[in-house]
Amino acid sequence: MPAKASDVKLLREYVHKGWEFHIIDMLHDLEPVEIAELIEALDEESRGKFFMLLDVDTASEVISELSSASREDVLDDISDTDLARIVEDMDSDDAADLVGDLNAARAERVLAAMSPKESSDIKSLLMYPEDTAGGIMQRELISAHQGATVDEIVAKIRRLCSEIDNIHMVYVLDNKGVLVGTLPLVNLILSKPETPVSQIMDEEPMTVPVDMDQEEVAQLFRKYDYVVMPVVDDEGGLLGRITVDDIVDIIDEEATEDMFMLAGAEEDILTSSIMKNTTSRIPWLFVCWVGGVLITFLVNRFETTLSQLVGLAAFMPVILGMGGNVAAQSVTLVVRGIATGLVSSSNFVALAGKQLAVGFMLGVVYGILLGCVAYFLYPEMIRVSIVVALAIMNSMAVAAFLGTVLPMLFFQIGKDPAIASGPFVTTAMDLIAVVSYFVIATLLLF
Repeated sequence: MPAKASDVKLLREYVHKGWEFHIIDMLHDLEPVEIAELIEALDEESRGKFFMLLDVDTASEVISELSSASREDVLDDISDTDLARIVEDMDSDDAADLVGDLNAARAERVLAAMSPKESSDIKSLLMYPEDTAGGIMQRELISAHQGATVDEIVAKIRRLCSEIDNIHMVYVLDNKGVLVGTLPLVNLILSKPETPVSQIMDEEPMTVPVDMDQEEVAQLFRKYDYVVMPVVDDEGGLLGRITVDDIVDIIDEEATEDMFMLAGAEEDILTSSIMKNTTSRIPWLFVCWVGGVLITFLVNRFETTLSQLVGLAAFMPVILGMGGNVAAQSVTLVVRGIATGLVSSSNFVALAGKQLAVGFMLGVVYGILLGCVAYFLYPEMIRVSIVVALAIMNSMAVAAFLGTVLPMLFFQIGKDPAIASGPFVTTAMDLIAVVSYFVIATLLLF
Protein backbone atom coordinates (compact mmCIF):
# COMPACT_ATOMS: atom_id res chain seq x y z
CA MET A 1 0.00 0.00 0.00
CA PRO A 2 1.27 3.56 -0.75
CA ALA A 3 2.76 5.65 2.04
CA LYS A 4 0.25 7.76 3.97
CA ALA A 5 -0.06 11.33 2.74
CA SER A 6 0.36 12.63 6.28
CA ASP A 7 3.62 10.71 6.77
CA VAL A 8 4.95 11.94 3.43
CA LYS A 9 4.08 15.54 4.24
CA LEU A 10 5.75 15.29 7.64
CA LEU A 11 8.84 13.63 6.18
CA ARG A 12 9.19 16.32 3.51
CA GLU A 13 9.08 18.96 6.22
CA TYR A 14 11.76 17.15 8.27
CA VAL A 15 14.02 16.73 5.22
CA HIS A 16 13.56 20.35 4.18
CA LYS A 17 14.45 21.61 7.68
CA GLY A 18 17.26 19.11 8.15
CA TRP A 19 15.78 17.59 11.31
CA GLU A 20 17.74 14.36 11.17
CA PHE A 21 16.83 13.12 14.66
CA HIS A 22 13.13 13.52 13.89
CA ILE A 23 13.58 11.53 10.66
CA ILE A 24 15.47 8.73 12.42
CA ASP A 25 12.81 8.56 15.12
CA MET A 26 10.09 8.44 12.46
CA LEU A 27 11.75 5.47 10.76
CA HIS A 28 12.35 3.49 13.93
CA ASP A 29 9.27 1.24 13.67
CA LEU A 30 8.99 1.05 9.88
CA GLU A 31 9.78 -1.99 7.73
CA PRO A 32 12.24 -1.58 4.80
CA VAL A 33 9.43 -1.76 2.24
CA GLU A 34 7.57 1.03 4.08
CA ILE A 35 10.70 3.18 4.12
CA ALA A 36 11.08 2.57 0.38
CA GLU A 37 7.51 3.78 -0.16
CA LEU A 38 8.34 7.01 1.66
CA ILE A 39 11.42 7.52 -0.50
CA GLU A 40 9.34 6.98 -3.64
CA ALA A 41 7.02 9.79 -2.53
CA LEU A 42 9.87 12.33 -2.11
CA ASP A 43 11.24 14.54 -4.86
CA GLU A 44 14.51 13.63 -6.59
CA GLU A 45 16.67 15.97 -4.51
CA SER A 46 15.28 14.78 -1.16
CA ARG A 47 15.60 11.07 -1.84
CA GLY A 48 19.39 11.02 -1.60
CA LYS A 49 19.47 13.15 1.56
CA PHE A 50 16.93 10.89 3.23
CA PHE A 51 18.65 7.67 2.21
CA MET A 52 22.00 8.82 3.62
CA LEU A 53 20.46 8.83 7.12
CA LEU A 54 19.84 5.07 7.04
CA ASP A 55 22.28 2.67 8.65
CA VAL A 56 24.00 0.13 6.41
CA ASP A 57 21.78 -2.81 7.39
CA THR A 58 18.58 -0.88 6.70
CA ALA A 59 19.93 0.75 3.55
CA SER A 60 20.88 -2.63 2.05
CA GLU A 61 17.29 -3.83 2.45
CA VAL A 62 15.60 -0.60 1.39
CA ILE A 63 17.57 -0.15 -1.82
CA SER A 64 16.33 -3.52 -3.10
CA GLU A 65 12.73 -2.32 -2.72
CA LEU A 66 13.15 0.91 -4.71
CA SER A 67 12.05 1.46 -8.30
CA SER A 68 14.74 1.98 -10.94
CA ALA A 69 14.15 5.75 -11.04
CA SER A 70 14.34 6.20 -7.26
CA ARG A 71 17.37 3.96 -7.02
CA GLU A 72 19.21 6.10 -9.56
CA ASP A 73 18.39 9.25 -7.58
CA VAL A 74 19.70 7.64 -4.41
CA LEU A 75 22.88 6.23 -5.98
CA ASP A 76 23.84 9.64 -7.38
CA ASP A 77 24.36 10.93 -3.81
CA ILE A 78 26.28 7.93 -2.44
CA SER A 79 30.06 7.65 -2.58
CA ASP A 80 31.62 4.51 -4.04
CA THR A 81 32.94 3.52 -0.60
CA ASP A 82 29.54 3.84 1.08
CA LEU A 83 27.89 1.98 -1.78
CA ALA A 84 30.44 -0.83 -1.47
CA ARG A 85 29.53 -1.22 2.23
CA ILE A 86 25.83 -1.40 1.35
CA VAL A 87 26.43 -3.92 -1.44
CA GLU A 88 28.47 -6.13 0.90
CA ASP A 89 25.54 -6.28 3.30
CA MET A 90 23.04 -7.29 0.60
CA ASP A 91 22.15 -10.82 -0.46
CA SER A 92 24.48 -11.78 -3.28
CA ASP A 93 21.70 -12.00 -5.91
CA ASP A 94 20.40 -8.51 -5.08
CA ALA A 95 23.96 -7.18 -4.88
CA ALA A 96 24.76 -8.57 -8.34
CA ASP A 97 21.61 -6.97 -9.76
CA LEU A 98 22.55 -3.60 -8.27
CA VAL A 99 26.16 -3.69 -9.47
CA GLY A 100 25.03 -4.92 -12.87
CA ASP A 101 22.88 -1.80 -13.27
CA LEU A 102 25.82 0.55 -12.63
CA ASN A 103 27.93 1.90 -15.47
CA ALA A 104 31.07 -0.14 -16.06
CA ALA A 105 33.49 2.39 -14.51
CA ARG A 106 31.56 2.80 -11.29
CA ALA A 107 30.91 -0.93 -11.00
CA GLU A 108 34.67 -1.54 -11.11
CA ARG A 109 35.29 1.09 -8.42
CA VAL A 110 32.61 -0.36 -6.14
CA LEU A 111 33.88 -3.92 -6.58
CA ALA A 112 37.44 -2.76 -5.89
CA ALA A 113 36.30 -1.22 -2.60
CA MET A 114 34.73 -4.47 -1.41
CA SER A 115 36.36 -7.47 0.26
CA PRO A 116 37.95 -9.92 -2.21
CA LYS A 117 35.47 -12.71 -1.38
CA GLU A 118 32.34 -10.56 -1.72
CA SER A 119 33.67 -9.02 -4.91
CA SER A 120 34.50 -12.44 -6.35
CA ASP A 121 31.01 -13.79 -5.58
CA ILE A 122 29.33 -10.87 -7.33
CA LYS A 123 31.62 -11.08 -10.36
CA SER A 124 30.86 -14.79 -10.71
CA LEU A 125 27.09 -14.09 -10.60
CA LEU A 126 27.41 -11.33 -13.19
CA MET A 127 28.80 -13.88 -15.65
CA TYR A 128 25.38 -15.51 -16.01
CA PRO A 129 22.57 -14.02 -18.15
CA GLU A 130 20.20 -12.14 -15.88
CA ASP A 131 17.14 -14.10 -17.04
CA THR A 132 18.58 -17.52 -16.16
CA ALA A 133 18.80 -19.51 -12.93
CA GLY A 134 22.42 -18.42 -12.55
CA GLY A 135 21.38 -14.78 -12.91
CA ILE A 136 18.82 -14.96 -10.08
CA MET A 137 20.50 -17.35 -7.64
CA GLN A 138 22.27 -16.32 -4.46
CA ARG A 139 25.47 -17.72 -2.99
CA GLU A 140 24.40 -17.62 0.66
CA LEU A 141 23.43 -21.11 1.85
CA ILE A 142 24.23 -23.81 4.40
CA SER A 143 26.14 -26.79 3.06
CA ALA A 144 27.61 -29.81 4.83
CA HIS A 145 29.74 -32.83 4.00
CA GLN A 146 27.86 -36.11 3.73
CA GLY A 147 29.90 -37.50 6.62
CA ALA A 148 28.78 -34.75 9.07
CA THR A 149 26.44 -35.39 11.98
CA VAL A 150 23.28 -33.57 12.99
CA ASP A 151 25.05 -31.94 15.91
CA GLU A 152 27.79 -30.54 13.66
CA ILE A 153 25.30 -29.11 11.20
CA VAL A 154 23.22 -27.49 13.95
CA ALA A 155 26.38 -25.83 15.28
CA LYS A 156 27.17 -24.51 11.79
CA ILE A 157 23.66 -23.09 11.36
CA ARG A 158 23.93 -21.30 14.71
CA ARG A 159 27.26 -19.84 13.66
CA LEU A 160 26.05 -18.57 10.27
CA CYS A 161 22.40 -17.69 10.94
CA SER A 162 23.18 -13.99 11.30
CA GLU A 163 24.79 -13.93 7.85
CA ILE A 164 22.24 -16.02 5.93
CA ASP A 165 18.54 -15.22 5.74
CA ASN A 166 15.73 -17.70 5.21
CA ILE A 167 17.50 -20.95 6.02
CA HIS A 168 15.11 -23.67 4.85
CA MET A 169 17.46 -26.40 3.71
CA VAL A 170 20.93 -27.82 4.27
CA TYR A 171 22.73 -28.97 1.11
CA VAL A 172 24.81 -32.12 1.44
CA LEU A 173 27.97 -32.40 -0.69
CA ASP A 174 30.54 -35.06 -1.44
CA ASN A 175 34.31 -34.50 -1.47
CA LYS A 176 34.14 -32.90 -4.96
CA GLY A 177 31.42 -30.39 -4.05
CA VAL A 178 28.74 -32.32 -5.95
CA LEU A 179 25.26 -32.12 -4.46
CA VAL A 180 24.28 -35.58 -3.20
CA GLY A 181 21.29 -34.70 -1.02
CA THR A 182 19.22 -32.10 0.78
CA LEU A 183 18.22 -31.95 4.41
CA PRO A 184 15.09 -30.02 5.44
CA LEU A 185 15.35 -28.32 8.82
CA VAL A 186 12.45 -30.36 10.19
CA ASN A 187 14.44 -33.58 9.62
CA LEU A 188 17.38 -31.98 11.38
CA ILE A 189 15.30 -30.97 14.39
CA LEU A 190 13.66 -34.38 14.79
CA SER A 191 16.91 -36.38 14.56
CA LYS A 192 19.34 -37.32 17.30
CA PRO A 193 22.56 -35.25 17.56
CA GLU A 194 24.85 -38.13 16.65
CA THR A 195 22.87 -39.19 13.55
CA PRO A 196 24.91 -39.06 10.31
CA VAL A 197 23.39 -36.70 7.77
CA SER A 198 23.58 -39.43 5.10
CA GLN A 199 20.85 -41.38 6.94
CA ILE A 200 18.23 -38.61 7.01
CA MET A 201 18.87 -36.61 3.83
CA ASP A 202 16.82 -36.68 0.63
CA GLU A 203 19.11 -38.50 -1.81
CA GLU A 204 17.25 -37.40 -4.97
CA PRO A 205 16.77 -33.65 -4.60
CA MET A 206 15.08 -31.52 -7.24
CA THR A 207 17.73 -29.26 -8.78
CA VAL A 208 17.82 -26.40 -11.28
CA PRO A 209 20.44 -26.23 -14.08
CA VAL A 210 22.35 -22.97 -13.96
CA ASP A 211 21.35 -22.07 -17.53
CA MET A 212 17.60 -22.74 -17.15
CA ASP A 213 15.38 -19.81 -18.14
CA GLN A 214 13.87 -17.98 -15.17
CA GLU A 215 10.33 -18.58 -16.44
CA GLU A 216 10.94 -22.34 -16.41
CA VAL A 217 12.34 -22.05 -12.88
CA ALA A 218 9.20 -20.20 -11.80
CA GLN A 219 7.05 -22.97 -13.29
CA LEU A 220 8.95 -25.57 -11.24
CA PHE A 221 8.36 -23.60 -8.05
CA ARG A 222 4.68 -23.23 -8.91
CA LYS A 223 4.27 -26.90 -9.83
CA TYR A 224 5.95 -28.40 -6.78
CA ASP A 225 5.22 -25.64 -4.21
CA TYR A 226 8.89 -25.27 -3.30
CA VAL A 227 10.22 -22.39 -1.22
CA VAL A 228 13.86 -22.94 -2.19
CA MET A 229 15.77 -24.92 -4.84
CA PRO A 230 19.50 -25.57 -5.38
CA VAL A 231 21.26 -24.50 -8.59
CA VAL A 232 23.87 -26.86 -10.03
CA ASP A 233 26.33 -26.95 -12.93
CA ASP A 234 26.59 -29.64 -15.61
CA GLU A 235 28.52 -31.96 -13.27
CA GLY A 236 26.07 -31.53 -10.40
CA GLY A 237 28.28 -29.15 -8.44
CA LEU A 238 26.35 -26.85 -6.10
CA LEU A 239 26.52 -23.21 -7.24
CA GLY A 240 23.82 -21.48 -5.21
CA ARG A 241 20.12 -21.45 -4.38
CA ILE A 242 16.95 -19.71 -5.51
CA THR A 243 14.34 -18.68 -2.96
CA VAL A 244 10.63 -18.18 -3.47
CA ASP A 245 10.78 -14.41 -2.87
CA ASP A 246 12.87 -14.10 -6.04
CA ILE A 247 10.32 -16.24 -7.89
CA VAL A 248 7.50 -13.90 -6.84
CA ASP A 249 9.47 -10.99 -8.32
CA ILE A 250 10.06 -12.95 -11.53
CA ILE A 251 6.37 -13.80 -11.93
CA ASP A 252 5.48 -10.14 -11.45
CA GLU A 253 8.22 -9.06 -13.87
CA GLU A 254 7.19 -11.55 -16.56
CA ALA A 255 3.50 -10.67 -16.18
CA THR A 256 4.32 -6.97 -16.52
CA GLU A 257 6.50 -7.64 -19.57
CA ASP A 258 3.71 -9.66 -21.21
CA MET A 259 1.23 -6.86 -20.53
CA PHE A 260 3.53 -4.37 -22.26
CA MET A 261 3.93 -6.75 -25.19
CA LEU A 262 0.17 -7.28 -25.40
CA ALA A 263 -0.23 -3.52 -25.56
CA GLY A 264 2.39 -3.25 -28.28
CA ALA A 265 4.80 -1.34 -26.04
CA GLU A 266 8.15 -2.41 -24.61
CA GLU A 267 8.78 0.27 -22.00
CA ASP A 268 7.19 1.39 -18.78
CA ILE A 269 5.30 4.58 -19.63
CA LEU A 270 6.24 6.13 -16.28
CA THR A 271 9.98 5.48 -16.22
CA SER A 272 10.96 5.68 -19.90
CA SER A 273 11.46 8.88 -21.85
CA ILE A 274 9.04 10.33 -24.39
CA MET A 275 11.41 9.43 -27.22
CA LYS A 276 11.84 5.87 -25.95
CA ASN A 277 8.07 5.45 -25.63
CA THR A 278 7.62 6.76 -29.14
CA THR A 279 10.32 4.71 -30.87
CA SER A 280 9.29 1.48 -29.13
CA ARG A 281 5.75 1.77 -30.48
CA ILE A 282 6.58 2.75 -34.06
CA PRO A 283 7.42 -0.79 -35.33
CA TRP A 284 4.29 -2.26 -33.76
CA LEU A 285 1.97 0.41 -35.10
CA PHE A 286 3.62 0.19 -38.52
CA VAL A 287 2.21 -3.33 -38.77
CA CYS A 288 -1.26 -1.91 -38.15
CA TRP A 289 -0.65 0.85 -40.69
CA VAL A 290 0.41 -1.63 -43.37
CA GLY A 291 -2.65 -3.73 -42.59
CA GLY A 292 -4.89 -0.69 -42.85
CA VAL A 293 -3.44 0.27 -46.22
CA LEU A 294 -3.98 -3.27 -47.51
CA ILE A 295 -7.57 -3.19 -46.30
CA THR A 296 -8.05 0.12 -48.13
CA PHE A 297 -6.88 -1.50 -51.37
CA LEU A 298 -9.10 -4.51 -50.74
CA VAL A 299 -12.16 -2.34 -50.16
CA ASN A 300 -11.31 -0.45 -53.32
CA ARG A 301 -11.07 -3.77 -55.15
CA PHE A 302 -14.67 -4.54 -54.16
CA GLU A 303 -15.88 -1.03 -54.98
CA THR A 304 -18.39 -2.43 -57.46
CA THR A 305 -19.95 -4.62 -54.81
CA LEU A 306 -20.19 -1.70 -52.37
CA SER A 307 -21.60 0.67 -54.96
CA GLN A 308 -24.44 -1.73 -55.72
CA LEU A 309 -25.28 -2.25 -52.06
CA VAL A 310 -23.89 0.57 -49.87
CA GLY A 311 -25.54 -0.98 -46.81
CA LEU A 312 -22.79 -3.60 -46.65
CA ALA A 313 -20.37 -0.94 -45.42
CA ALA A 314 -22.55 -0.24 -42.38
CA PHE A 315 -21.81 -3.69 -40.94
CA MET A 316 -18.03 -3.67 -41.45
CA PRO A 317 -17.14 -2.02 -38.09
CA VAL A 318 -19.06 -4.56 -36.01
CA ILE A 319 -17.73 -7.54 -38.00
CA LEU A 320 -14.12 -6.34 -37.72
CA GLY A 321 -14.54 -5.29 -34.10
CA MET A 322 -16.05 -8.57 -32.89
CA GLY A 323 -13.38 -10.58 -34.69
CA GLY A 324 -10.63 -8.46 -33.16
CA ASN A 325 -12.08 -8.83 -29.66
CA VAL A 326 -12.33 -12.62 -29.93
CA ALA A 327 -8.73 -12.80 -31.21
CA ALA A 328 -7.49 -10.62 -28.33
CA GLN A 329 -9.29 -12.82 -25.80
CA SER A 330 -7.78 -16.01 -27.27
CA VAL A 331 -4.29 -14.48 -27.38
CA THR A 332 -4.51 -13.42 -23.73
CA LEU A 333 -5.67 -16.87 -22.61
CA VAL A 334 -2.99 -18.71 -24.58
CA VAL A 335 -0.13 -16.38 -23.60
CA ARG A 336 -1.08 -16.76 -19.96
CA GLY A 337 -1.39 -20.51 -20.39
CA ILE A 338 2.09 -20.74 -21.90
CA ALA A 339 3.52 -18.60 -19.08
CA THR A 340 1.99 -20.85 -16.41
CA GLY A 341 2.82 -24.11 -18.20
CA LEU A 342 -0.81 -25.05 -18.79
CA VAL A 343 -0.43 -24.76 -22.57
CA SER A 344 2.25 -26.86 -24.27
CA SER A 345 2.94 -28.70 -27.50
CA SER A 346 1.30 -31.83 -26.12
CA ASN A 347 -2.15 -30.26 -25.72
CA PHE A 348 -1.95 -27.55 -28.34
CA VAL A 349 -3.89 -29.35 -31.11
CA ALA A 350 -6.76 -30.08 -28.76
CA LEU A 351 -6.70 -26.48 -27.52
CA ALA A 352 -6.73 -25.05 -31.06
CA GLY A 353 -9.68 -27.26 -31.98
CA LYS A 354 -11.52 -26.26 -28.83
CA GLN A 355 -10.97 -22.55 -29.44
CA LEU A 356 -12.12 -22.93 -33.05
CA ALA A 357 -15.33 -24.54 -31.79
CA VAL A 358 -15.79 -21.78 -29.22
CA GLY A 359 -15.28 -19.13 -31.90
CA PHE A 360 -17.78 -20.88 -34.15
CA MET A 361 -20.40 -21.05 -31.38
CA LEU A 362 -19.89 -17.39 -30.55
CA GLY A 363 -20.19 -16.62 -34.26
CA VAL A 364 -23.48 -18.47 -34.47
CA VAL A 365 -24.92 -16.48 -31.57
CA TYR A 366 -23.81 -13.09 -32.83
CA GLY A 367 -24.46 -14.05 -36.45
CA ILE A 368 -28.11 -14.60 -35.61
CA LEU A 369 -28.28 -11.32 -33.70
CA LEU A 370 -26.57 -9.27 -36.43
CA GLY A 371 -28.59 -11.03 -39.13
CA CYS A 372 -31.77 -9.90 -37.34
CA VAL A 373 -30.47 -6.32 -37.29
CA ALA A 374 -29.71 -6.53 -41.02
CA TYR A 375 -33.19 -7.88 -41.72
CA PHE A 376 -34.69 -5.04 -39.71
CA LEU A 377 -32.77 -2.49 -41.80
CA TYR A 378 -33.22 -4.26 -45.15
CA PRO A 379 -36.38 -6.39 -44.86
CA GLU A 380 -36.74 -6.60 -48.63
CA MET A 381 -33.26 -8.21 -49.02
CA ILE A 382 -33.08 -11.36 -46.94
CA ARG A 383 -29.75 -12.31 -48.55
CA VAL A 384 -28.07 -9.31 -46.89
CA SER A 385 -28.98 -10.79 -43.53
CA ILE A 386 -27.48 -14.12 -44.55
CA VAL A 387 -24.25 -12.47 -45.78
CA VAL A 388 -23.84 -10.49 -42.56
CA ALA A 389 -24.54 -13.53 -40.39
CA LEU A 390 -22.09 -15.74 -42.28
CA ALA A 391 -19.43 -13.01 -42.31
CA ILE A 392 -19.42 -12.43 -38.57
CA MET A 393 -19.59 -16.17 -37.92
CA ASN A 394 -16.54 -16.72 -40.12
CA SER A 395 -14.73 -13.73 -38.60
CA MET A 396 -15.17 -14.88 -34.99
CA ALA A 397 -14.29 -18.53 -35.68
CA VAL A 398 -11.11 -17.63 -37.57
CA ALA A 399 -10.23 -15.04 -34.90
CA ALA A 400 -10.41 -17.61 -32.11
CA PHE A 401 -8.26 -20.01 -34.16
CA LEU A 402 -5.60 -17.43 -35.09
CA GLY A 403 -5.54 -16.04 -31.56
CA THR A 404 -4.61 -19.53 -30.40
CA VAL A 405 -2.23 -20.58 -33.16
CA LEU A 406 -0.12 -17.42 -33.50
CA PRO A 407 1.13 -17.24 -29.87
CA MET A 408 2.04 -20.93 -29.94
CA LEU A 409 3.80 -20.51 -33.27
CA PHE A 410 5.95 -17.69 -31.89
CA PHE A 411 6.66 -19.74 -28.78
CA GLN A 412 7.80 -22.73 -30.86
CA ILE A 413 10.31 -20.61 -32.80
CA GLY A 414 11.74 -19.19 -29.60
CA LYS A 415 10.01 -15.81 -29.57
CA ASP A 416 7.92 -14.31 -26.79
CA PRO A 417 4.33 -15.46 -27.54
CA ALA A 418 3.02 -12.07 -26.41
CA ILE A 419 4.50 -10.66 -29.64
CA ALA A 420 1.64 -12.38 -31.47
CA SER A 421 -0.82 -10.05 -29.79
CA GLY A 422 -2.16 -6.63 -30.70
CA PRO A 423 -0.77 -5.53 -34.08
CA PHE A 424 -0.14 -8.97 -35.58
CA VAL A 425 -3.34 -10.77 -34.75
CA THR A 426 -5.68 -7.80 -35.19
CA THR A 427 -4.14 -6.85 -38.53
CA ALA A 428 -4.36 -10.44 -39.78
CA MET A 429 -7.94 -10.66 -38.58
CA ASP A 430 -8.98 -7.42 -40.26
CA LEU A 431 -7.54 -8.58 -43.59
CA ILE A 432 -9.21 -12.00 -43.39
CA ALA A 433 -12.53 -10.54 -42.23
CA VAL A 434 -12.68 -7.96 -45.02
CA VAL A 435 -11.78 -10.47 -47.75
CA SER A 436 -14.21 -13.11 -46.51
CA TYR A 437 -17.00 -10.52 -46.06
CA PHE A 438 -16.81 -9.29 -49.63
CA VAL A 439 -16.26 -12.74 -51.10
CA ILE A 440 -19.41 -13.98 -49.36
CA ALA A 441 -21.29 -10.88 -50.45
CA THR A 442 -20.16 -11.25 -54.06
CA LEU A 443 -21.12 -14.93 -54.18
CA LEU A 444 -24.55 -14.55 -52.59
CA LEU A 445 -25.74 -11.16 -53.75
CA PHE A 446 -24.50 -10.86 -57.34
